Amino acid sequence: MKFTIFALVAVLCLAACNVNAAGFEDSNPTDLEYVPIDFADEVDIESYTIFSSFYWIARAALKTLKGANCTIKQVQAVKNAATNFIPSIQACGTDAANACKTVITSAQSVISTCDTIINLNEQVCNNDESTNGKTSTPLTCFTKLLSQLNTLNKQINATLTAIKKVPAVPSDAADCANNAVSDLTSPMNNFAADIKSCSKLTSS
Repeated sequence: MKFTIFALVAVLCLAACNVNAAGFEDSNPTDLEYVPIDFADEVDIESYTIFSSFYWIARAALKTLKGANCTIKQVQAVKNAATNFIPSIQACGTDAANACKTVITSAQSVISTCDTIINLNEQVCNNDESTNGKTSTPLTCFTKLLSQLNTLNKQINATLTAIKKVPAVPSDAADCANNAVSDLTSPMNNFAADIKSCSKLTSS
């Protein structure tokens, strides 16, 4: 419990100290004092942590709206894979669908979080593909996207773990199930690396 509280305080202090250094825009500077409350209400401290390598990758990627646009494309790729997986595995038959029941549930959670991220980018960030990369990401947009990206990464890892635990599927459905799982696994395995590539767009 003490460690969790310490981690929370460390995250909040780090965020407050580094806002200006990171170059974020804040259209209403008085909102800064409310950032800790936003964190407390919306952030899963176990996933939103300075001790997570993905936290730093995502943080760098979201530094500018150009990086955020790149990140959204990776989120969309994961959403498409998860969305396509559900009917694909169901088409393999009842045995395959039952074997992958936990994976289906995880995929549904991934889709929901992806939708949240995409909606945040549109409604909170007012961001689109025309952004030339020179515009810093507004603070509210940054914190909300970073929180949800860490949640998504946690869900992706849970989905990949569930895939490893899928029991053997009867031989007549095995190839179909393997293909469906492979199409889901590929963008999920590449997600962190793809976000890291997005972070390089903001380094110049």
